Amino acid sequence: MASSSRELVHVRDTMSKHYYGRQKFEIETTGDTLKARCNLPFGPKRNCLWFCAVIVSGAAWLNYWMWFSSSSYRHSSWWYLTHGYSADHFDEAIFGTAFSILFVLLGIRLLCPAGAILSCTRSQVTTTRIPWYSFTGRWVTRTYEAIDVSGFRLKYFGSSTGRSVYGIRFYVNGRKKTIFHGSIEPPEAYRILLRLKNLGLDVPADPKLLSRVKIGLLDRKEDELDRRMRI
Repeated sequence: MASSSRELVHVRDTMSKHYYGRQKFEIETTGDTLKARCNLPFGPKRNCLWFCAVIVSGAAWLNYWMWFSSSSYRHSSWWYLTHGYSADHFDEAIFGTAFSILFVLLGIRLLCPAGAILSCTRSQVTTTRIPWYSFTGRWVTRTYEAIDVSGFRLKYFGSSTGRSVYGIRFYVNGRKKTIFHGSIEPPEAYRILLRLKNLGLDVPADPKLLSRVKIGLLDRKEDELDRRMRI
């Protein structure tokens, strides 16, 4: 028990030195409140022109290749279309066009603002986020009574592009809710969950949380060392 307490204190001290105030997360706590905000690392001010050029060029190349490419044994899809053939002869081009439109829309969405905010008191839990389908950056707010909210925990959703994907999972009257999906890491989650527990909200014990926090902090130390060595 004493060893576990020392381990917990060590993790808290290490976190206060190494992770609080990371660029994409802002965590503010007062006596009876918690406010955690995630600013995702993309938006209209980051490499906007370069990103737009890649998206438009990729979509244009795909459409050109699908509609105008031909071979020795087959005409182009555009030829079949202009000569009155049925859609069976150029269905791949139609599919490619639809995919390129979806690709462009996804690119536009990535250029738009994104983020999420979790605000909690002893009586209320409020989530504010920009939906993934929003092209305007409009924030959507949901407020729940604390008595209806339970089961705050760090949820592991798998891995993507070589890194683990986490989110904070909770329940409102038995219905699953998630915030900070894909943007939070164990150190930030630990601080948030610890504060939620201090506010009297339901935070079940998670035996894997501390080990994930320590691994996350070690990874950050390695990243910082690599960054300094490249300077």
